[in-house]
Amino acid sequence: MEQVKGIEPSTPAWEAGVLPLNYTCVLVLTFGIIHLTDGNYYTKMKANDRIEKTEEFLKEMFSTSGFFKIHPEAMEYRIEHSYRVAHIGKKIAEAEGMDPERMAIACLLHDVGYYVDFKEKEDYTEHGRIGASVARPFLKTLGYSDEEVEEVCYGIAIHVDDKADFEGERTIFALTIGDADNIDRFDAFRIYDTLEKAHYWDMHLEEKNDFVDRRLQSLDRCKKVNCATDTAERMWQDKLDFQIEFFTRLKHQLANSIWWSIHNK
Repeated sequence: MEQVKGIEPSTPAWEAGVLPLNYTCVLVLTFGIIHLTDGNYYTKMKANDRIEKTEEFLKEMFSTSGFFKIHPEAMEYRIEHSYRVAHIGKKIAEAEGMDPERMAIACLLHDVGYYVDFKEKEDYTEHGRIGASVARPFLKTLGYSDEEVEEVCYGIAIHVDDKADFEGERTIFALTIGDADNIDRFDAFRIYDTLEKAHYWDMHLEEKNDFVDRRLQSLDRCKKVNCATDTAERMWQDKLDFQIEFFTRLKHQLANSIWWSIHNK
């Protein structure tokens, strides 16, 4: 088929066998009809395939966990959290000129290390480094370069405690994986999760007040933590402001949870 610079593809061009130089001919058969599309079709299909394979890999790894077999609700939460982090990471990548597909995949895998049955609570800090080691061979099957694979793995390794067990570079991409994780961890659902895990409902009023005060102090310290990009920073500060507003309102409500005579002594 002849290719002529500057001519847009059209039915007459197709029939004449003439396409622009920069146009890639792809035939797609749908319901018996042949369509002409550009090379982006295969790019998108490949991206979707990579993400679908990553989802399958993540769920497969989690399915091997003895803990998750006993606590399927914990696995469900971890998968949901991974999806949310992937959405956040993709949004940041799109705004900051990074590869959104690779970022989404990196964020989907950031907690894959939870497939390990940790013995002690302190062992959970290792899930980033464990996740990087198990993600590396899988990422290579997706066709990424060694540099791209290592960048993802380094971001996964350091997202928990900023430490890796191998050499790597703290690139904007690598740091964004942890930023996306933190942004979800401080969103609306985490307010419920925090109160539920602390058994807030079972606390006496004084204990509730102390808990809220400690939470507000912790959130104030978090405000001083910076993200790797302006986009992530705006999202991070927004989530923190939301939580601060919630717990401040809760504090005011608790102040009105005592008798009038006691309150005005």
